[in-house]
Amino acid sequence: MKQIPPGQEGKVTVNFKTSGYGGRTVREVVRIITNDFTQPGLSVAIAGHVEKFAEISPERARLMGKVGESISTQITITPRKDYPFRITHTTAESDEHFTFILEERNEEDHVTYVLRLVNTKDDPGMYAGRIILETDSPVKPKIMINVLGRVTPR
Repeated sequence: MKQIPPGQEGKVTVNFKTSGYGGRTVREVVRIITNDFTQPGLSVAIAGHVEKFAEISPERARLMGKVGESISTQITITPRKDYPFRITHTTAESDEHFTFILEERNEEDHVTYVLRLVNTKDDPGMYAGRIILETDSPVKPKIMINVLGRVTPR
């Protein structure tokens, strides 16, 4: 904790993680504690719009279906013009129940990626995992895609 001497000026720096808030306005309240008996604390509200790095649709992969059915989904990732990037590598955490492949499509004026996922779980149950898309962008070197699966009995 940083202290500012009485009668002096100081600077308060606030950082908060904006991951998952793209396209929305974020509001946070910061509490500043003082040793002034008349005003022992201050609350400062901070708000700002978080820009989207990419258009990701849908934002999560859901693999839902019944035992024996073909269960698959796809996610489209389109870099925004203000934040161009290329996906350079893909890995998965807890991927024992699904497979995935990333396809790069070169459109007229931009690149779009299609992430295709297929369930491999052949018995009832739920699972979760995450796909990590590494980019060549210093702004956002990794994009996380959460995967949720649920296989129900026939």
